Amino acid sequence: MKYLSRYLLIALVVLSQISCDKDDTLQDTRAISEIGVVFNEIKDPIVNMDKNQVLTIDPVITQTEKDKELTYEWEVNYKVFSTEKKLVYPCSKIGTYTIRLNVSNADGSTFKSFKLNVNSAYEEGLLVLTEDENGEGDLAFMRKFSQAEIADGKVESFVNNCFTLNNPGLKLGKAPTDIAKRLQQVYITSKGEKKVYLINNKTFELEATVAAPDIPEFKPLKINVPDNLGRSAVVLCEQGKIYNLAVLEFLVSPDTKYPTNVIEKTTFGFDLNDTYHYFWDNTTSKIHQVSAYSKSDSKTEFQGRNMVQFFYADAPVYADAAFYVISHSSENPSIYSKTVYSKNLSTIKEKTDLTGGIASALNSNSILEVNTAYKKLLYTNGNKIYSWFYTGTDSPVTAFITVDEGVITGMTQSTDGKLLYVGLYNASASGLKGSIYVYNMDTGALIAKHVGVMDKPVKLFYKKKD
Repeated sequence: MKYLSRYLLIALVVLSQISCDKDDTLQDTRAISEIGVVFNEIKDPIVNMDKNQVLTIDPVITQTEKDKELTYEWEVNYKVFSTEKKLVYPCSKIGTYTIRLNVSNADGSTFKSFKLNVNSAYEEGLLVLTEDENGEGDLAFMRKFSQAEIADGKVESFVNNCFTLNNPGLKLGKAPTDIAKRLQQVYITSKGEKKVYLINNKTFELEATVAAPDIPEFKPLKINVPDNLGRSAVVLCEQGKIYNLAVLEFLVSPDTKYPTNVIEKTTFGFDLNDTYHYFWDNTTSKIHQVSAYSKSDSKTEFQGRNMVQFFYADAPVYADAAFYVISHSSENPSIYSKTVYSKNLSTIKEKTDLTGGIASALNSNSILEVNTAYKKLLYTNGNKIYSWFYTGTDSPVTAFITVDEGVITGMTQSTDGKLLYVGLYNASASGLKGSIYVYNMDTGALIAKHVGVMDKPVKLFYKKKD
């Protein structure tokens, strides 16, 4: 009897399980619709775009059950940006972003993400201050591409109107004169507007404007501002007026340290401790040097002489940097002399007459470019550029470079000193009249021509990558 009861109990349990398996109301048998997401526009986990470029992604969505309704949610740094299927992102601000798409249906969600770097389109390359036929200033920029980017088909070319593009409704104004960089800002001077403009180094957006309405003579021609943490800059204005610019407070003020009547030419150099500014005073025939810690002049060294040009030559060892003056006798202007000073004018390192053709080619209107890598001084005369090894005394008779069109308006060089960029203006050309030629600094060989690509080049500045 005991065994029979046991068998009956087992049979009841089996029948109960069979009954449950046949009851569809007790188990969900619907198929789960799984979602698949593919970004055909993206090949790598990190996407690089330039500021103001538009990133467009139209994802390919699949699901195992076709009748399921889908919803979309694009996140940028984990904040909802769009609920559309297609992403259109303007890349309006430089930075790194996590982009994530969340696709959902009634059964669940699928996520897919990637990193987006929005980069500066002006990271490194040739920056040109331009002036149109009405005298209005603007900026042109030619981006420097890596060899890998060039291999991918990218071509170095100029983009015009970079200031107005990044500052809608604003202008640089008439008669732009100079351009320089300090840390994260680019300084642009305008004698027509009597202002100094400070723009962001990476975006070219205007961050500050410095004016001095109480100083009518503030018509900037040249700004001496080192690319360091220094708190002041020197601004040379028309009629040889010199003013100090406090770069943190944006204030212009006269300074009694500076001479009061100099020619409209200046240069400067700096080291870890100081910045050295140089000016020529025609009334006293003196070179003046002014820095934060010293003030000096050339005393009677140039009495009875005319100054032709002067320049500062940097050096890998700060103590070896020097200041060069090229002058000639008032009585015999055909004999040029070189006088080499220490940075603060305390010592004359060298004084010698120069041989060769420098007297017929170098003049007070020549545009200069100092190349310390090859120890060359490049100077212009008409449509020619001469190259002189300034540590020696023999100067070239023949031109290093002869351009085939227009007037040379400016020069600059690449960061490594291997390329020379020459700005040209052809008044008789149709359309845009400004051109840029690129040469090998060592040999003078022409590497590239960018003809009719901008307005008149006023100042060339090679912007290196920070």
